[in-house]
Amino acid sequence: MGGFPFSSLLFFILVFLGSCATTTPPPIADGPASVSAPAPLIEAPVLKRKVAVLRFSNETKYGRGVFGSKEPAIEKQAEDILKARLVDSGAVLLVESELPTQADIQEVTTIGADYAILGSVSEFGRQVTSETGVFSRTKKQVAYAAVNLRMIDARTGVVVYSEEGRGEADIEAGRVFGVGTDAGYDSSINDKAISSAIGGLVTNILQNLAEQPWRTSILALEGDRLMIAGGSEQGLKVGDVLVVKRRGEQVENRQLGGTIELPGTEIGRIRVESFFGSGLQEGSVCSWQQGSATGADLDSLIVEEVE
Repeated sequence: MGGFPFSSLLFFILVFLGSCATTTPPPIADGPASVSAPAPLIEAPVLKRKVAVLRFSNETKYGRGVFGSKEPAIEKQAEDILKARLVDSGAVLLVESELPTQADIQEVTTIGADYAILGSVSEFGRQVTSETGVFSRTKKQVAYAAVNLRMIDARTGVVVYSEEGRGEADIEAGRVFGVGTDAGYDSSINDKAISSAIGGLVTNILQNLAEQPWRTSILALEGDRLMIAGGSEQGLKVGDVLVVKRRGEQVENRQLGGTIELPGTEIGRIRVESFFGSGLQEGSVCSWQQGSATGADLDSLIVEEVE
């Protein structure tokens, strides 16, 4: 029997080297999914605003098939992720709202929060790509999402912030020389893609909140003392000085329709002396530093932080 032809051996070596040169070794299967990093959170405002996340909607076709989906609804995932991000920021007090999902925007004035957030998942999808070499095979799963948020001033019903965020996440797995793991369907990257889309929006929400004046209302007047809503949970400290203003007149907004409140007039300043209650039901006892509210209608007054 003749020896193995040298030309055949050479051909085999060249094919082997060519396949190695053109195929990138895949990462270890089931490794952490890569996501686009969200922008870092800004420094939290000194006085926390009360924020309620009212509802999220799914404006995509994902999960709307005839047989539905066994995965959590993406709108619920987005809502939970946003709430977790807001709480983790330490910049807000999250108010749970029981408004029905079809509630009118004007009804946010009843939820006891300073601002309300409405959101929607406007785009969501997944795709799978693969690359096959002579001795290797890789598979990459990618999920992408777009999320829209609107933030509403709960006192006036006016939208003060609106933006869309986008994000994606992926995971890779493969085999080389038959060694490795075939990647099955991985639903965890759905969360990661939505989280990536929301990450930058949370930073912008906090920035927008920091630009809005912190406000609260007067609960009662007792001689030289007055009780206001909000306390240490919102960042107030004994000795803080706040401004008391008479609300501006409500006038017609001839440009955008509806009404708009004119700037208020300062009538005095107060000093925080002590706190009562707890959590969202906390209040502060204050004393007058200058001015007074004798004979004033409490509904016509508002308390703000000093600019």
